[in-house]
Amino acid sequence: MTGRFARVSLWTYFVLFVAFLFLPLIVLFVFAFNAGTTPTFPLQGFTTQWYQLAFQNTELTSALGRSAVIAVIASVFATGLGIMAALGLAARRLRMRSASVGLLLLPLVVPYISLAVGLLILLQALRLPHSLAAIVLGHTVVALPFALLVIFPRLRSLDSALVEAALDLGASQWSAFRLITLPLLVPALLSSFLICFTTSFDEFAIANFLYPSGAPTYPVFLYASARSAAQLPQVIAVGTIVIVLSMVVVVVSEGGRRWGERRLEGRTEAAADVRIDEFIPVA
Repeated sequence: MTGRFARVSLWTYFVLFVAFLFLPLIVLFVFAFNAGTTPTFPLQGFTTQWYQLAFQNTELTSALGRSAVIAVIASVFATGLGIMAALGLAARRLRMRSASVGLLLLPLVVPYISLAVGLLILLQALRLPHSLAAIVLGHTVVALPFALLVIFPRLRSLDSALVEAALDLGASQWSAFRLITLPLLVPALLSSFLICFTTSFDEFAIANFLYPSGAPTYPVFLYASARSAAQLPQVIAVGTIVIVLSMVVVVVSEGGRRWGERRLEGRTEAAADVRIDEFIPVA
């Protein structure tokens, strides 16, 4: 009886969770094709004009492009810093390892609004103008913990004997990292980049405080346009495209990650099956 109740409770929770997560997205898709400008039921007809008008809206497309560029740059920086941080934390002898991990993961628990206010005060103290570079800096800070949480476990799971063997055979530390460690980290690096990209692309608080005049990011433009009845249908239409692309990226990245890991594991097993006497010349 207890096991049945547990299963029913789990399935009930799962169904409610999926409904809470996906019903708003379904409603968004429905109103993207509504002929009326007000997202209310009943629908006033079917139309695709909002997609055409959205891509003719230069402010909207510029905000999308701006967010994409910022997200790419911040993701590259965060992933690169995540690699260096993971290598440092994976060292055998590291003092204050726990304190270092806590410091690197601190942006996960600090509210973004507090970080945004702090960055704003810092820019004013240094007499620096609001800029997209400041947004990139803030997004790199908030994306770094996600990169570290993806890269570090993968790095710890690698067989250290591979690097040690390369070093014994005369390879330098850089060559061992470039030829052995880095290729094995590729699936984790891809996942890290995509997670950081999503985090940066969707971030609102930091971008809202730091964006220069007349150059908002997509979330900032979305928030401002949601209060305008004229632009709301266009924003909804673009939102559906962003959701579809996000799902495609997640599916492709997850499939690519699993394919890459299987391929690397296959190469490792094949290398382990090679007999050592094949490399010994016959006298």
